[in-house]
Amino acid sequence: MQGFVPLQTFAQYALNPTMRGVIERFLVSCALTLFLVHLALYAGNEVFSWGLPESLFSHPLATLYTPFSVILIAEVYLLIYYLPTSFARSLGKQIEIVALIEIRSVFKSLEDTSTWPWESAFFPHMLSAVVLGGMLVIFYKLLPRRVARLEETELKKFVRFKMGMAGLLTIFFIVLSFYSVGNWLWEWITYPEALHTDLNSVFYDEFFTALILVDVLLLVVSFKYLDDFGFVLRNSGFVVATILLRRALGIEAWHAFSYELTAVLLAVIMLLLQRGLSNRNTEAIE
Repeated sequence: MQGFVPLQTFAQYALNPTMRGVIERFLVSCALTLFLVHLALYAGNEVFSWGLPESLFSHPLATLYTPFSVILIAEVYLLIYYLPTSFARSLGKQIEIVALIEIRSVFKSLEDTSTWPWESAFFPHMLSAVVLGGMLVIFYKLLPRRVARLEETELKKFVRFKMGMAGLLTIFFIVLSFYSVGNWLWEWITYPEALHTDLNSVFYDEFFTALILVDVLLLVVSFKYLDDFGFVLRNSGFVVATILLRRALGIEAWHAFSYELTAVLLAVIMLLLQRGLSNRNTEAIE
């Protein structure tokens, strides 16, 4: 645990309420500024035919892709922010991120219309976002607030370990962000005809892969501190749900919907099982 002290210190600096407010205000300003820049570039491309990539400048609705991308960055930060105090709340943020990715994809393909909306490219993305949002309502209703308090008071060592892992994940998030954006801009400048049409592959594939590894490590370490089978089963199911959400990125839209639906159903079922098992243990004690 001593080796995690610098990471814990960094996490306490980067993941406190004051810093959270600063980062959120900064990202909101960035979202507005980049949206206006994207809109201006689209207008200039229409008037002067600058030859900008069609994947980002073929339609005015494509400009909405940019502010949603910044909002997604804020959601990733919040995911790491909640990781030290609540494993379940962190999974909720993962589901929120995937829902926002699907909403962003709606704006990207909304111009492709057909006779019926369910035959259009945007429909499975819209359906995924609605279903994920609806399941999140159930997920947060089932999520007991006392779980986070339990971790903060009785499992302080585990929380410190999670804080260290959150610090490590924050560093990875910062490095990956700069690398991904830099690599994407370099690709845009040197090979504009080969520009990624699926921007999820620029960042989220790698981040979710790292998140899975962190979740598995936290699950293994939790065996040392948690003797409640309900919590162990729940957290194991959450790791599987994270893997399913990672698998949904970058595949065909309807297939992605099936993976996302399976992931959120699994998350809700795990919460129900954990609550049932915890109630049974309480009754046995009484």
